[in-house]
Amino acid sequence: MAESSFRVSTPVKVLIGVLAVADAGFGVALALGLVRGLSPWLIGGAYAATVLAAVAGYRVSRARELKRGFESLHDLTIGDEGIRLPAGTLSTRLVPWSQIADVTTRRSARFGDGYLRDALWLDLVTGGGVESSVQRYAPRGRLKPAPPNRRQFEQTAILDPALFDAVVERLRKELRHRQLHAQLRSTPRIRHH
Repeated sequence: MAESSFRVSTPVKVLIGVLAVADAGFGVALALGLVRGLSPWLIGGAYAATVLAAVAGYRVSRARELKRGFESLHDLTIGDEGIRLPAGTLSTRLVPWSQIADVTTRRSARFGDGYLRDALWLDLVTGGGVESSVQRYAPRGRLKPAPPNRRQFEQTAILDPALFDAVVERLRKELRHRQLHAQLRSTPRIRHH
């Protein structure tokens, strides 16, 4: 995945730009006295409507971009057995649900392009951790370079921060669901006589 933060779509940028120019032009016309006799409620309502249209367009566009990002995320898959994630350039590793203690965010260790980013990790019940290739986007100017002698696999999915956080939260919910299901299966039923 290309390293760029998800933005709003071009049509929404055009819509927001047109609304901003229209609002600015109307404001100048009001200030110069070119428009007279309009109710303050009408003026306020017109401004509120343009702001609401811009916010709605922005939210819809961001939601579509996040959905597209979810659909293009192939580096990590959830199954009944556990979570499958890359273990190297051409290999994957299945981590069973019973071995996962938590889903956390830490600095990348094995995956990346020479820079340290926040990555999604699976904390194991044994105390270790497994790094995924899913990383949070950050501008290169804010990133530290990885140690030069460290071997890294460049197969990464660098996600918009909101999408990255959504993936982490989705995995945490799935893990909690699986843990609860396992507890309910192992809890003996009490029979009442």
